[in-house]
Amino acid sequence: MMNRIVFIEQLKKHLRRLPQDEMNEAVDYYEQYFDDAGEENEQSVLADLGSPAAVASDVIANFAVKAERSTGKSAKGSLATVWLVILAVFASPIALPIALAVALIAFAVVLVIFSVIFAFGASGFAVIVYGVGSVIVGASLIATSFATTVLFVGFGLFSFGVGAALLASAVLLSVKSFNLLAKLLGRFIIRMRERGGKKNEVFA
Repeated sequence: MMNRIVFIEQLKKHLRRLPQDEMNEAVDYYEQYFDDAGEENEQSVLADLGSPAAVASDVIANFAVKAERSTGKSAKGSLATVWLVILAVFASPIALPIALAVALIAFAVVLVIFSVIFAFGASGFAVIVYGVGSVIVGASLIATSFATTVLFVGFGLFSFGVGAALLASAVLLSVKSFNLLAKLLGRFIIRMRERGGKKNEVFA
């Protein structure tokens, strides 16, 4: 039978992937929630909150959005945020077809983003290799024709610059894209959970 102790223990289990301080903050909040309601209203509080998994999904989704806002420029942070939001999707008591639809859409978006990023990265790498090769060829011709050497080396350096710019664009695009994906997924989960009427406004 579900009671306060079981609820809190299950909540901790579902929140174990969060940073320790964030998990402690969430657990302390719900401990206080039970304390304020009083022991005589324990079952009423349990019915009001719903399952520990549902509560945890709210906490995770809201933390993911907060993390995206504070560490939005970090590629590593963005990936972690996307992962947290995906966990929130499947931890949330949303109808399975909706959850699967969200997962498929997210996968399609990630696939498109990866394809574009790969195209930029591959193009940049190829141009850089071509530029380096052009510099090497130009250097080897210095004894034959100085003008030809200057032409090849100059074109090689230009190509190297273009390739570096493409690689930098690929990195920037990946960061921005994952930030946007995390934000959209986070907002979706929060809205779905708000429609469920759960009492977790403190983490919004």
